[in-house]
Amino acid sequence: MINKNLTADNTNIVGIQLNLFDFYDEKPDFNEVLNTKITGYIDLNLENGVILTSPNHFEYDTRRCPHCGRLSLIKKKFVPRHVILDKIGDAVIYLREYFCNHCHKYPKVQLKGIVDKFKKISNGFKEKFLLKMRTGRKSLRKTSEDLKVDNTTVSHQTILNLVNEVDTNEITFDVGELSGFIEYDEQFLLIGDKSLAKAQLLDTILNQTIAIKIIDSVTSKNVKKFIGNHIPENKRKCLITDHDTTYISVSNDLNFEKQQLCIVHFNRIVERKVKEILKNNSYAEEEIKKIKKYANRIISIFLAENKENFIYRLNRFFKKWDDVPEPIKEFYNKKVVRDMHKLTHHLFDSRIPRSTNLIESKFSATQKKSEKKLFNTVKSCLSYLKPITERQNERLKRT
Repeated sequence: MINKNLTADNTNIVGIQLNLFDFYDEKPDFNEVLNTKITGYIDLNLENGVILTSPNHFEYDTRRCPHCGRLSLIKKKFVPRHVILDKIGDAVIYLREYFCNHCHKYPKVQLKGIVDKFKKISNGFKEKFLLKMRTGRKSLRKTSEDLKVDNTTVSHQTILNLVNEVDTNEITFDVGELSGFIEYDEQFLLIGDKSLAKAQLLDTILNQTIAIKIIDSVTSKNVKKFIGNHIPENKRKCLITDHDTTYISVSNDLNFEKQQLCIVHFNRIVERKVKEILKNNSYAEEEIKKIKKYANRIISIFLAENKENFIYRLNRFFKKWDDVPEPIKEFYNKKVVRDMHKLTHHLFDSRIPRSTNLIESKFSATQKKSEKKLFNTVKSCLSYLKPITERQNERLKRT
């Protein structure tokens, strides 16, 4: 509550245009209503020694100098200050300036705890704004435009500063002790006029984003450095990725115990291979049916729910091996045989996910397709992603 020592004339009802029945059903306390009606600062917690003497005007309630401690202050002018306050928005407040006869300094009233020195935005407004940004998905410029509707003027650069300005091309999150089961993937974004990759690391057991980095190109060197910087050597149990050959070399170089390749991506690879075979060759209708049939058999093998079912489906496939079309045999020998163990780790360890769907879902939760072209700089992109990802991690920690 604010200090109620007002110098306004309590009997001058017409002058302050005060209608008591606007506020209470029963008879109100006059001084309380007066403070609320004329000022709008009912929620401000003023520091000791500061009082609100009239609407928007703040003074010390003593002549004691804050510098030398002597009772020697002389009132000078009111200094206007433009601020943004919680619930009020844009406002101009007036802070009394004094002169000290003893130390000859010019102290001025400071609203410590409400608005920091040399700042325009109040602490209360900042706290609620940051919470709102964590749950939203708008760009900084769009957020600035929305605030103008509420007659609150905040530039997109100020918003960038509020949401913990990011100075590098990488942000990290405190998720506690890692489980060692790590998903990695990228999402390509158009930032400015460049296509850049947003690399993301996720702990699958904790369901927590570990780090996000914007990289120019997806090379084994860049990926290895990013993963190696964030995953300690004793927490490299399994790396879950798609089928890019870059990731295979990274997994080996970083000495992960296992690497699980995404089954969903594998199914797409099989489907693309069938289309390629049929496009580049002419087959009779019967042969086309056989190619599709055995391609689907391969897909079904790795969709098995447990290792017993996997072995059963694999044996059934080999019993018909002589009937399998040559293009499908060639694909099986080149791709499936080479990656067999990387496609089946999830069948022998329930902690290992069969796909990268978890990290893919986080991509869609933080940035939809329509929001991939919102940003002009890497800094603005990461400043947008940081509060949303933090909120996402906090929500999953509680569940």
